Amino acid sequence: NATSSIAGTYSWTPNYNISNTNIPNPVVSPDVTTTYYVSYTDNFGCNNRDSVVVRVVDSVSMSTGRDTTICRTDGIPIPLVSNALTYSWRPSTYLNNANIKNPISTPLISSITYFVQGNIGSCFDTDSIVIKTIPYPRPDAGNDTLICWGTNAFLSATGGSSYTWSPSAFLTATNIPNPTSVRPDATFIDYIVSVTDTFGCPKSVSDTMRLTIDKIIANAGPRDTAVVAGQPLQLNATGSSNYLWTPVTQWLSNPRIPNPVSNPRGDIEYVVRVSNSIGCFDTDTIQVKFYTVLPDFFVPAAFSPNGDGLNEIIKPIALGLRSIEKFMIYNRWGQLMFSTSRIGDGWNGRRGGKVQEAGTYVWYAEGTDYTNKKLQRKGTIILIR
Repeated sequence: NATSSIAGTYSWTPNYNISNTNIPNPVVSPDVTTTYYVSYTDNFGCNNRDSVVVRVVDSVSMSTGRDTTICRTDGIPIPLVSNALTYSWRPSTYLNNANIKNPISTPLISSITYFVQGNIGSCFDTDSIVIKTIPYPRPDAGNDTLICWGTNAFLSATGGSSYTWSPSAFLTATNIPNPTSVRPDATFIDYIVSVTDTFGCPKSVSDTMRLTIDKIIANAGPRDTAVVAGQPLQLNATGSSNYLWTPVTQWLSNPRIPNPVSNPRGDIEYVVRVSNSIGCFDTDTIQVKFYTVLPDFFVPAAFSPNGDGLNEIIKPIALGLRSIEKFMIYNRWGQLMFSTSRIGDGWNGRRGGKVQEAGTYVWYAEGTDYTNKKLQRKGTIILIR
């Protein structure tokens, strides 16, 4: 079937079992494989040439090879070897194309048999192939787990006959279903187990479990504190979700909250136990010193910032005070050396990074007690070098 968009004449060679050598679409019936050539000349004398091979065979050959087994949900090109020109597969279920030589089958059942017919003209042959499927392993790395810091976690996987865990950190073994994670030191670890079985699917499948390690650090606040008679003490612990202060009957508003209020009537040590829902816990203490004096500022008479670690800073002790509005230190010429409004801050004997000379300095303080009464105090300190 030769074609051209321009009018002209055709000439076919060889003149062998051909119905007409001078038409564009002759019928040929060669007994052997033959190459037919067509010459084409348009009305202006321009010409060109083309050819077609007509292959002649004695019969159609078909071979699908051996029956095969694959992992279920995998796809496999059917390995048909054939000299046919057209193909028809049945059933067409799970095939991407039932009319090509090597369709891809993705069966979702345990077994399926495919039949194929190949044709060359009216000649044909048939063959068949059985494809069996084996399901992938179904790994289960276990539920996500929460443990206390400093304890062990016992992993347990199922779903196969061989196991490989990763990462290997803290594990007693990586090739067993139930290794132990020994005292893992991390916030969390995602352990992945790869599982294979012996049922015929050689591929591994993975599952993940998250191991969370809860490290509780109890904090009862400042190690030591002081109160005066009538002064409420606001406690404030941190660390987790459950709290228990002891002794529970000693002047506490509620021993089971992180921030109870205490009204001490004497010296006491409070212990707070901080825990979570699975029993992880830690404890911390706070020493409360009780004074019967009235709320006031107490400032040491001298300090020695000489680097020996003793009396390095001068700061007010705000006994029974809710807040400090001012604490200022001046030299003998009225220059401001230091100023703060935070309880616990103090002066290190320097101004602008420069060491100040030994001598007498004046301090001034303002504060508010727990009854909202304002206090003003002043005095002198000695800087010793």
